[in-house]
Amino acid sequence: MRQKFNKHSVWLLVALMGFSAFATAGSRNKEGNAHNIVRGITSTVEKSSLGASKLVKNVTSTLALNNEVILQGPAIDILKKAVDSVGGVVTHELPLVEGIGVRVSDAQLLILKKLPLLIKVSKNEVVYTSGSLNNCLVYGSHVAELSGNSIRWNLYNARDIQANMQSMSFTWPEELGHAYSVKVNGATVYWRLYSRESGELSFDVKRLKRYARLDAFEGVTVEVSFAQRGVENYQQRDFSMDVRFKENCDRSLVKGYDTQANTGDSNTYYVDNIGADELHNQGITGKDVTVAVIDSGLWAAHGALSQDTKSQSRIKAAYNAIEDTEISVDSLTDENSHGTHITGIIANSSPAVVDGQLQNHYQGVAPDANLVVIKAFYEDGHSTYLDALRALQYVADNHKALNIRVVNLSFGAPPRSNYWDDPINQAVMALWEQDVIVVTSAGNTGPSAMTVGVPANVPYVISVGAISDNYTQDNANDDTLLSFSSQGPTHEAFIKPDMVAPGGHMFSLASPNMYVPSKFPQYMVGQDRFIMSGTSQSSGVVSGVVALMLQNDPSLTANDVKCRLMSSTTMAQANGKLAYSPFQQGSGSVNAIKAVESNELGCANNGMDITADISGDQHYMGAARQDDDGNYYIKGFEFEVWDEAFMWDEAFMWDEAFMWDEAFMWDEAFMWDEAFMWDEAFMWDEAFMWDEAFMWDEAFMWDEAHTNQENFMLQE
Repeated sequence: MRQKFNKHSVWLLVALMGFSAFATAGSRNKEGNAHNIVRGITSTVEKSSLGASKLVKNVTSTLALNNEVILQGPAIDILKKAVDSVGGVVTHELPLVEGIGVRVSDAQLLILKKLPLLIKVSKNEVVYTSGSLNNCLVYGSHVAELSGNSIRWNLYNARDIQANMQSMSFTWPEELGHAYSVKVNGATVYWRLYSRESGELSFDVKRLKRYARLDAFEGVTVEVSFAQRGVENYQQRDFSMDVRFKENCDRSLVKGYDTQANTGDSNTYYVDNIGADELHNQGITGKDVTVAVIDSGLWAAHGALSQDTKSQSRIKAAYNAIEDTEISVDSLTDENSHGTHITGIIANSSPAVVDGQLQNHYQGVAPDANLVVIKAFYEDGHSTYLDALRALQYVADNHKALNIRVVNLSFGAPPRSNYWDDPINQAVMALWEQDVIVVTSAGNTGPSAMTVGVPANVPYVISVGAISDNYTQDNANDDTLLSFSSQGPTHEAFIKPDMVAPGGHMFSLASPNMYVPSKFPQYMVGQDRFIMSGTSQSSGVVSGVVALMLQNDPSLTANDVKCRLMSSTTMAQANGKLAYSPFQQGSGSVNAIKAVESNELGCANNGMDITADISGDQHYMGAARQDDDGNYYIKGFEFEVWDEAFMWDEAFMWDEAFMWDEAFMWDEAFMWDEAFMWDEAFMWDEAFMWDEAFMWDEAFMWDEAHTNQENFMLQE
């Protein structure tokens, strides 16, 4: 980043280090003087009030280089010389954020932190695929077994701590009579020979007794038997099996499609849901648009990923950001499956199959998009700031040569600073400034407020939340926002996510030998399809839509794309009021046809100067405000956002006629007065703190009647 470096910084160095030799720090040649300062560290350190000379001389032999940090400052060569002077090791060069990654000892780090010419020292934090941040890792199987007079359903605790059941509830067709028994792993926890009640049953932990606990990585089978036979004559959707856990974790039986058992069906409902199938029939398939995916790699041996719809190779480059090496397409791997799954949603080139019949459209949103694959995540779904930054640096260095127009970021980390202060956010902003369109997942840590993470909290980029079709592809009237989808506002009062897209029970590609499918084989369908849910998948959908837009009009800028996407969405409403607040659904559900056909311009990121933001000359806040009761509202938006009537009900529709009032657009930002400085003490109405304790009022939590049906996020 273009950090400021001035005389004051150098004089501060003199005060901190006590080096009389630095008295010339006010020289007009600031960079040259900084070089002199670095050269003087070793020769003059014996005079330092720190008494650090012996540490500098002996650190490499007596102390481990156990600190990985990011240094940002006036110039990379100056930073490198400073690190070399104290005996540290440079691991990453990151011009995109004017920084380097280094490995240093405790003593070396202490010295470096005293140098004000190093504008910023940041810890190399962990970054995750967003699903890894979910606090509820108890999964329910996507298919229940129906036979005779019983239905069986599997649960699995994927956490390393115990999960404690609180209650169970079941519903079924009344024609099957009363529930005869309920068993957990074969042990009877409920039995009733005769009963007049049928169709519904609930009981709490007292009846579950010792079977109410799932140990770490333990699976259980729940079986419900009914008085009458004929269960196999019904569909899975006719039943519900819900379990509530003490750890604020609810799991419901996933209903499933009637065609889900058809081995050859693709079930990529999201392509139809957003209208991409119609665009495919018009020849709009993302051709000649390159999408970069920063993730866990790619199963490049699969032809639907490595080749387009004409069987032409379309992977333009591959890079391992962990090892800092270029990769041949033949050597591309994905040990986790997350990157393969997301890339399949974006660009799977196989024709769609419905009821065994080939369709004229494809399984990926942009099946002819070119790909740049950047591997930055390990087998277990984690990465680090430095490796993620190196991946973003690769995009910056190669986006012109490879024609990278879109970069998909289906990962996140908790916000630890203001948006402009985070190194990943700084890199993302720099890419946006270069007209690379950044699409990022909002995160899976909802439904609490202020759960949108890094880099989705960057106001400029496109941040995406998740919705589900509720397993009724042909009925838009029961679509739901997924409860785990992260919600805004951001800590700087911006309305996020920007929009929502399909993210529930997403069929895409994966190999059964990959880490996640091997842990959860019940989500494999056939030999190459796997089901996941999350905002990562939603981000992939929108990245595909952007590729369609750019094929149709390659001249679009990043701000143009965001403007057209958001102005063509549809907000969910019930009885003329919002079914969800803008802090939950953003501007609404993405529509590929409207986005491609849109002519809107100038309605995104207005009032903000990204160049000034990057340089540190100006930062911004959004339009979200908090009233005296702790509820959020939007400045300039007149209706009461948090009315209970805005919750989903059975009558809601994604009404195409419902649009934002023209007087209110997502284009107004508020500049901080120069006299106002952001710091860690900043609070919302002097009541907000940077911690996890700030929650939505309980009145605005999910209604129990609309509990999330997506129970298998699996690395998002």
